Amino acid sequence: MRTGSPPWHMWGNEVPVDLVATGVPADVISTQLVNINYGRPDTWSWILWVRIDSDSGAGNPGVLQVRFNLTAGVGRTKLTMDNFATFIWGPPLPNPTMTWTTTTTDPQARLLSDLPAQDIILNAKSIITGGAAPGTAIGLRIGAMFAPKSHVRPEWYEGRFPGGEDEGR
Repeated sequence: MRTGSPPWHMWGNEVPVDLVATGVPADVISTQLVNINYGRPDTWSWILWVRIDSDSGAGNPGVLQVRFNLTAGVGRTKLTMDNFATFIWGPPLPNPTMTWTTTTTDPQARLLSDLPAQDIILNAKSIITGGAAPGTAIGLRIGAMFAPKSHVRPEWYEGRFPGGEDEGR
C-alpha cells in the first residue's frame, strides 16, 4: 500500500501570477505546473488555461503574453519545446476572461493534439509588453492538466493497484 499523494497529483496545477509593468518588458516565471514521471511511455492529452482575474490598467495594459514551455522525454531522450502554446491579448485586455486550449501547433503550423512521453515538465512565462503604463498590475491564474490517453497499467492485470486506483473516491 502506498503512502502520500498518488502520482497523478503532479499531473495538473493552477497557480496565481501577479504581473506589474515596469516600463520595459518584464518576465515572470510561474512555478512548475506539471511534473510527470510516468515510468513508461504513453500518449498524453492536455488542457492549458489562463484566467485574467484583475487589471488595474483600465483594459489597456499593452500586450499580455503567456507562453507555456514544455520538456518531454522517453528513456534517455528529452525534447524542450519553448512556446509549446502561447496566448496573446491586447490592447484592450478582456477582463475578466478565461482562455483554454487542448491543442497547439508546431513551428510549421501543423496541429498537435497528442504528446508521446514518459516524463513531462511544464511551466509558463508571463510577459507584459507594448506600452503598458508603469505600475499597471494584472492578476492571472495559469493552469494545466495532463492525462494519459490509455491509463491501463500492466500491474492491474495481477490485481495490484499501487497508486490506490481501486479506492474509487
